[in-house]
Amino acid sequence: MNSTTSILNQISISENALSQEVNGEIVILHYESESYYTLDTVGTKFWQLFTDSDSAETVIQQLVKMYTVDEAALRRDVTKFVEELVEEGLLINGDSA
Repeated sequence: MNSTTSILNQISISENALSQEVNGEIVILHYESESYYTLDTVGTKFWQLFTDSDSAETVIQQLVKMYTVDEAALRRDVTKFVEELVEEGLLINGDSA
């Protein structure tokens, strides 16, 4: 298993992250840092689908069906997005926990 697949299989939403939809976008508050984040349209869709499925791989398959996009490109973009959310403490990577 490569590192991309690994991070996508090992993530969960942090207990310190509270999310709410506001005007069609997801806003996430990180309790510890007292920072908030607003996700764009695709980020919002990812977060909503991930919250419902709790599997990034399932979300990727759903996004491929929703958008006209190459799966490999989408997978790279989602992996980068997930890595950024892990870095900000909004998602937890089970491999590093």
